Amino acid sequence: MCEQDTAAFVAERLAEMGIRDIRTGVGRTGVVALVRGQKRKAVGLRADMDALELEEMNRVSYRSRRPGLMHGCGHDAHVACLLGAASLLHRRRPKLPGSVKLIFQPGEEGSGGARFMIEDGVLERPQLRAVAALHVATEVDSGKIGIRRGLDTARTEDLRLVIQGATAHAARPDQGVDPIAVSSQALIAIQQFIARHTNSVDRKLVTFGMVRGGTRANVLADRVELVGTIRTLEPEGRDAILRFLKYDLRKLVGAMGARLRVTIDKDGYPPLTNDDRVVDAIEKTTRGMLGSDHVVEVPKPNLGGEDFAYFGLAGLPVAMFRLGIRDKKKGYTSPGHSATFDLDDQRVLPVGAAMMAATAMQMLAAL
Repeated sequence: MCEQDTAAFVAERLAEMGIRDIRTGVGRTGVVALVRGQKRKAVGLRADMDALELEEMNRVSYRSRRPGLMHGCGHDAHVACLLGAASLLHRRRPKLPGSVKLIFQPGEEGSGGARFMIEDGVLERPQLRAVAALHVATEVDSGKIGIRRGLDTARTEDLRLVIQGATAHAARPDQGVDPIAVSSQALIAIQQFIARHTNSVDRKLVTFGMVRGGTRANVLADRVELVGTIRTLEPEGRDAILRFLKYDLRKLVGAMGARLRVTIDKDGYPPLTNDDRVVDAIEKTTRGMLGSDHVVEVPKPNLGGEDFAYFGLAGLPVAMFRLGIRDKKKGYTSPGHSATFDLDDQRVLPVGAAMMAATAMQMLAAL
């Protein structure tokens, strides 16, 4: 978790607004602030603030200043929206029917910062009744709000395969075991297994984002490491994938003379399930503030992962809504986790800030 500068910036902006109840270092580098209302009940708003290991390709004045890092998933927009909501709520605090806890979370992209913040007591003092969050969405038109009831995002698990071979001269591969060739067969076998040996109705995938191995062109590598992710919505699909990786894939790799080590991180993110009560508050806010034509029903859960799910596992009603950013006319069409990801700040951020503030007020009134 490396959000020290961002956390300091957030704390400074909150203090400039006149918000006095600010805590830093929550869940390592998280920031928590409280806008105190007129009653004892409280709800929460969450924004994640970490970046991705991507070299930004956008040639704009506000492009990332950190080589190899960019907000390719819109987390900087989430922070801006929550800061805007903080300002709106702070100005309305004499009329707030309760308090709103502002949660600026580190480490969503793989580090599980939500869990660390919960362990540090973010849901307590005061006890929260519900938490809402937003995430920008490239599949929803700019300025519209996507909502989904029930299961929303997938269970995620990190996967690491190490295929051990034996070095030899590239001109005599028969004298060694080529783990690069074996790994290519393993990759095909995994996808073939998912496509032809699991229930086609189950929603699941295995994707590898890193492959490492070898030292030079004319030497067989001694080992290849593949690092990826497992995404599942149904437990049956997950169980089938795990069995194949642990047993059948090992046999296949062994038949080609190599050895396989499989490591699966069971501390991946749990699935996110949106609570109807919080979704009701989001939908009512959208219809009242933006109009019914700005509500977009998200028809299916997706295989993305979201550690916001930990707030739900803690026993709270939670929900995440989509803040639409797609604008074909202006060229804002790049997917999340893309080096060309961008959005129209002037159009999107005011909507997100107002939605967060108004949703918090609606939750306070309804829950």
